[in-house]
Amino acid sequence: MASILKRASFSPVVTGAALLVLLKGPENIQRPVYDYLHQLLKPHNIERLITTLKWLFAYGLIKNVNEAINQLARNNFSLRSSKADWDWNNEIAIVTGGSSGFGALFSKDLSQKGIHVVAIDVNPLPSHLENNPKISFFKCDVTDVEAVNTVAAEIKSKIGHPSILINNAGIGGQRPILQTKPEQLKKLMGVNLFAHYYLVQAFLPNMLEKRKGHIISIASMASFFTTPGITDYSCSKAAVLAFNEGLSTELRTIHRCPEIKTTVVHPFFADTPIIAAGKAELQKAGAKILDPQDISDAVVDQILNARSGQILLSNGFGPAMRAFRGLPWWLQEGFKRLTESDLSHYLKK
Repeated sequence: MASILKRASFSPVVTGAALLVLLKGPENIQRPVYDYLHQLLKPHNIERLITTLKWLFAYGLIKNVNEAINQLARNNFSLRSSKADWDWNNEIAIVTGGSSGFGALFSKDLSQKGIHVVAIDVNPLPSHLENNPKISFFKCDVTDVEAVNTVAAEIKSKIGHPSILINNAGIGGQRPILQTKPEQLKKLMGVNLFAHYYLVQAFLPNMLEKRKGHIISIASMASFFTTPGITDYSCSKAAVLAFNEGLSTELRTIHRCPEIKTTVVHPFFADTPIIAAGKAELQKAGAKILDPQDISDAVVDQILNARSGQILLSNGFGPAMRAFRGLPWWLQEGFKRLTESDLSHYLKK
């Protein structure tokens, strides 16, 4: 109920309709509405209600127009939909980290849309995906460029050339900078960042040849905000955002191929294995843990609508987190200090 009220409050359709009734509606509609309001509110509070509705309408309208223009810009200011260019029963999607977490959901949900999914992971598929005729599995360590190239050649030979690539594989951890070992840093960056390069280098050339494709980069809200103890993870996710932006620009300016779509996804904390070690601590701190299915639904919808974009999945805090980096430094530091707590227990681990 709370989420419905929140959506209604910021919907210009709802607030605009309410204002239309209160200010311009015919008397036979206005009178019973005002009679009801007078039973609940004093006259000056009704005026305040109308003022509040005006502000909510203006905010909602500006927000929706801004989102529409952002979406237009992400799609090279083209009004043409490319959905007709896709035949989902004949499309192939690569999903890295396809055996668990978001990846397993992407694999299941895309296969249900008729897309042939190629799941790549170091771990085997879960049992509920093993016998799915629309899912093929290839074991591969995505941090090993030679292994990636070998598997890519095998996929092209046995399955075909993919038109969709979801760079989803990711790992995390909780450790301060001074306790981060070189091998840990190398592995994390290998999975979370370098693999994006390797997979794109393996599969983008054919997309360019066909002038058709969609590359999805799974980042995080940590792309915008770094917290103590996960600095390496935040660095990798900020780099994924930069990678996606650079890829989009290169497709347009170097390859002259704006037809290929790019999407970057920024989930907040979701109930996947990557947060398992710190889940109890997050819940204790009051953090809302997202349902992974919500992330999969958003990504699948983005693919099926054949559009580029930036998806923020963060309980409504996404735009604020994205805008955080644009604030004056004193405001950024002030906010950080207000939300900081004693984390010296990391030194005892």
